[in-house]
Amino acid sequence: MLLGPFAGLPLPLLPAQILWINLLTHGLPGVALGGEPTVPGAMTDPPRPPSQSILGAGLWQRVIRIAVILTTVTLGIAIWAAATARPWQSMAFFALGATQLGVALGSRTRPGTLANPMLLLAVAGAFILQLAALYLPPLRQLLSTQPLNAGDLLIVTALSVLGYAAARLDRILHPTPRPQEPQPAITEGDQQPSRAFRP
Repeated sequence: MLLGPFAGLPLPLLPAQILWINLLTHGLPGVALGGEPTVPGAMTDPPRPPSQSILGAGLWQRVIRIAVILTTVTLGIAIWAAATARPWQSMAFFALGATQLGVALGSRTRPGTLANPMLLLAVAGAFILQLAALYLPPLRQLLSTQPLNAGDLLIVTALSVLGYAAARLDRILHPTPRPQEPQPAITEGDQQPSRAFRP
């Protein structure tokens, strides 16, 4: 939203469109992602340090890296669509929602399995609702969207897969460090006394 005007897009997304995307991507998929099984061996790891931030262990860096991908895909599609006289705002709207759903799938701890089928159903349902926002007249009127032709829809959907790819690649290149056992502090009383000299 901040970078759009610098790219010639006065209002990349309308307030209602932003609210729709937030509800869609952070609603059912977010709840379902909370039921994702933990990584194997997680219960044998020591607890994280109490002083560690919620965004610790490299999480805030991951948020920034994924946000850069989301921004690049969304604005890239919008700029290209505006330059080619396409409904750029609707394409940006669909791209941002679909790319975030891809990130949700890419954030799984056990990708490629049916360990959490509710997440797959939630993402599929959210994707269908995102499509409905483009093609159902009541939602189009509510969200001020325009329908996309088959070619434009295919292009945006294909590029939205970059959200999944970015999330998976980030987890591979920057794995979350496992908690380490704290080293006990050595006090003066814990030190072993040296052996006395014996003649």
